[in-house]
Amino acid sequence: MYSCDYHIHTQLSGCADNEFNIEKIIQLQKIRGVESIGITDHDYSYQSKIKTIQAAHQAIKAAEPSIEVHFGVEAQMLEYQVTSISIRLASYFDYVLMAPNHYHLRGVAQPRNFRDPRRVALHEIYMFEAAVACPITDAIVHPFLLSPNVFQFSKEELSAFGQEMMRNIEQKRLIYQLDLISQRGLGVEISPKMVRYNQQHLIEFYQLCMERDVKLLIGSDAHNAKQMEELSLLVPILEDLGVTEEHLWHPTSPL
Repeated sequence: MYSCDYHIHTQLSGCADNEFNIEKIIQLQKIRGVESIGITDHDYSYQSKIKTIQAAHQAIKAAEPSIEVHFGVEAQMLEYQVTSISIRLASYFDYVLMAPNHYHLRGVAQPRNFRDPRRVALHEIYMFEAAVACPITDAIVHPFLLSPNVFQFSKEELSAFGQEMMRNIEQKRLIYQLDLISQRGLGVEISPKMVRYNQQHLIEFYQLCMERDVKLLIGSDAHNAKQMEELSLLVPILEDLGVTEEHLWHPTSPL
């Protein structure tokens, strides 16, 4: 059993699942035998809500879990050198997850043409580079993952589009970024969404991550309790990649 999951969304900001709270998360992870987790919510849930952050810290401490719990926040790159989160807000958390491709959110730079895999490839690697260069980034979430809600493709069409997109990303450029990630000790998320969305092009990407000694963050990216169960979808992929405990990313400082 892999012992960490660092991208579990809570209902701190009003998740649709009223039972999906900190206590529920910890209980489910204990059953799974997880030793260390991170509980994360979006940065827009906390803007100007420091009391909400403090309440979350207190809830985690009150739970007195037998597993190590970290408290993180997910932000996004809006464009190069511009993020959705301030340094002050980021300082309240143990780690910052940075999303390079939250195209569904207002203010996030988008590809010139969502139907052109070459254009999307250029934009994806550009925003990936932006996330790597950002000084407050601790881990990068769902890189090169294409959302069917954004691209409006069927699973089959999206899978083929993703393969073509990945072929248009310059390998030397990508490898350079992965080496920077390794040197800085950043993490790169792998989540069940790649299975749910049939994103086969990500297999080669994670193989490259392993070759360049990039640590992986196993993330459920779950917004309800049912989605947390999808972590089992990753097991055969992690086994094929040869992922062991030593390949996993952990925040540097616990609560």
